Amino acid sequence: MQPAMSPEDARRRILDAAPPLQPIELPLAEAYGCVSAMEVSSEYDIPPFSAAERDGFAARSADVVGATPSAPVTLRLAGRVETGRPPDVTVGWGEAVRVAAEAPVPSGADCVIPLDRGATDGADVRVVEAIESGANVRPAGEDVRAGSVLVPAGRRLSAPELGILATAGHGSVLAYPKLRVAVIAVGDLIEPGRPTGFGQVRDAVSYLLLGALRDVGAVPYRIGIVADTERELRGAVMSKTLRADAFVVTGGEGDVTDALVGLGDLRSIEVAVHPGSRVGYGNVEGKPFFSVSGKPMSAFVSFESFVRPAVMRMMGRTDLERPHVRAVLDETPQGPPGVTLLVPARLTAREGRWHCAPTGPATESRLGSVVRANALMTVPPDSSLSPGSDVRVQVLRPLER
Repeated sequence: MQPAMSPEDARRRILDAAPPLQPIELPLAEAYGCVSAMEVSSEYDIPPFSAAERDGFAARSADVVGATPSAPVTLRLAGRVETGRPPDVTVGWGEAVRVAAEAPVPSGADCVIPLDRGATDGADVRVVEAIESGANVRPAGEDVRAGSVLVPAGRRLSAPELGILATAGHGSVLAYPKLRVAVIAVGDLIEPGRPTGFGQVRDAVSYLLLGALRDVGAVPYRIGIVADTERELRGAVMSKTLRADAFVVTGGEGDVTDALVGLGDLRSIEVAVHPGSRVGYGNVEGKPFFSVSGKPMSAFVSFESFVRPAVMRMMGRTDLERPHVRAVLDETPQGPPGVTLLVPARLTAREGRWHCAPTGPATESRLGSVVRANALMTVPPDSSLSPGSDVRVQVLRPLER
């Protein structure tokens, strides 16, 4: 029997078996959460013209020097400029043009007089305050200069990125698509919502995996419960090879990779971690394949440690690790010796430092301690930790301080 593999070596092998998808041109409306496959630069200044920051009157600042409420300056109203239309008027000496917010500033003007600093009187505008050159004007290129990078390669596209691409006139972007993942539960399981008899077990893990995959931006779909036979499992996988980009299988009494021999290059490895020591990986018909335990806690830890980074890599992500902090251990976790312990924990801030404590035992079949946790504590093999020790903690969800 070969010795268990270190978590680092296991993760490296599984990542190598999950190359990124080919980038495709995606409409902006479908690109949220995807990763840009190339650097996108602006072809022109943004904004491309000097624009009014607010409603008012475009004028020459030299014309209103010394204007006060007691000695207003009168300018002739020469026209109007609306948002979304090019100016059809210029501003000469002693003139002003009514301008809407975000509308182009007409030629000749170097400032915008706010509405509350000028009042129309027939064909004239009376200005009661001196306005400096450039006041209330957004110059061309103030936001982005032509040739500047709008979105770097490898950036996950969120709201600001989509907005700036749209502003620059891009209707689509070359990006890594979201991964379509088929999730299969294997075994004699009962669907949630249906009654169970004594000794029967509901399928919980496939729903856990659906949530975990959605959390990273993948598009999972649940195949359902498949009987633990070679024929049923092979049929379920082969029927979805055209629709799925990858497979995640959970459960089964034996090694599910044995049932798929001949369909691809599949391996099952023992990893020196607890829980979640057994994980399968490889490919079926060229599609990456992962298998995790049917026990909820083990499945959660295996997904977090090995499958989640691989799924993210396939979607072009490079930030494969969750955020982590160093924390003071408040309570010593329990687990088998000689392996890396991955323990659900509660992370809190006290007296200027992070503190953490286990939320319960890392029992393979239970999820309650994960629900109570906001972090996952890493305990190296054979470490002699005690309260007050410094430990590494991965952040799983927003922290409640």
